[in-house]
Amino acid sequence: MASLEAQLQEDGIAFGTENPVNVPLEAAMRDALTQAPSGDMGEAGLVVLEQTPPQIADLRDVAQDLLNGTGYDTVVVRTPNAAIAVSDSLSRAAIERGQTAMVAQPDYSQGVVAFAEATQGHSVAWGIAVGAVVLALACIAVLSAWRARR
Repeated sequence: MASLEAQLQEDGIAFGTENPVNVPLEAAMRDALTQAPSGDMGEAGLVVLEQTPPQIADLRDVAQDLLNGTGYDTVVVRTPNAAIAVSDSLSRAAIERGQTAMVAQPDYSQGVVAFAEATQGHSVAWGIAVGAVVLALACIAVLSAWRARR
């Protein structure tokens, strides 16, 4: 954990193990991160681990610990079979959309862009939602009044 935190603090991208592919992968992920819309994601840190633990929830713990220990707004942990993120600035729904989009991309750098885009693409139309609730309540009131008069 200390190594991951130090790597994140250094340049925003961390690897669980040293591997010859890390250098080109890091460059591609950095390019993807600069091209991706940041929006509500804020400043993001990326962690790449070579193996997915038996309990995927452990990845969320890793991401949360790294978020708490660094100044990032969002921390994303990517493994070959999972993408897990935690964020102080994104909603849980946005994070879930981002994780799904990221893990669907076998190319890690494209997954970074997919994550960022997916977290930006959704907003609740509160006016329509409130209008639908008011309309439903009005219908219930009218139906109740009509039944009471019968």
